[in-house]
Amino acid sequence: MSSFWSDATLEPKRKYRFRMLLANNDSYTIKSVKNPTVKISETPHKFLNHTYYYPGRAEWDPIDVTFVDPQNPDQTMKLYKKLRESGYDNPSSATNALGGFTKSAATVALGDVKIQTLGPIGGATDTTLDIIGEWTLKNPFFTNISWGDFSYDSEDMVELSTTIRYDYAVYNGKDSTLKSFKD
Repeated sequence: MSSFWSDATLEPKRKYRFRMLLANNDSYTIKSVKNPTVKISETPHKFLNHTYYYPGRAEWDPIDVTFVDPQNPDQTMKLYKKLRESGYDNPSSATNALGGFTKSAATVALGDVKIQTLGPIGGATDTTLDIIGEWTLKNPFFTNISWGDFSYDSEDMVELSTTIRYDYAVYNGKDSTLKSFKD
């Protein structure tokens, strides 16, 4: 087995080779996304003069996503539609004010969120995306959406940001000998 450092054919995962998909594999212009993080609680047990620790429950932390808002497609409108599909309705009438979010509507609006790690594209003529890893967030929903800000003293692009809460995540990695995802 070759060492990563001495084998020129081995390529590391790169931070800039990724994409994120929301419901129905709808691609967005993403600037950055944080991969899932899991925390495992611990329970101490005291016995005589010692303390022993045992693993407890797993809890998945929310992820933060930063979008860039191009004019076409309009990311602001796409996120606003996802908010509306999640159960939000403008309180323009008493009937609208009675509605609200449900986990079912909120998770259906986002579908399974996928964060895909991409490998290098083959050659000059091969433009196939080589997906080498994929996180799938189960039962995700927005807990925060920010549509950015404007400023006359900046030439930066408008950035939108969201926080997504989910129940758990599943990772599928690519086996280098099979060239396909494992189940």
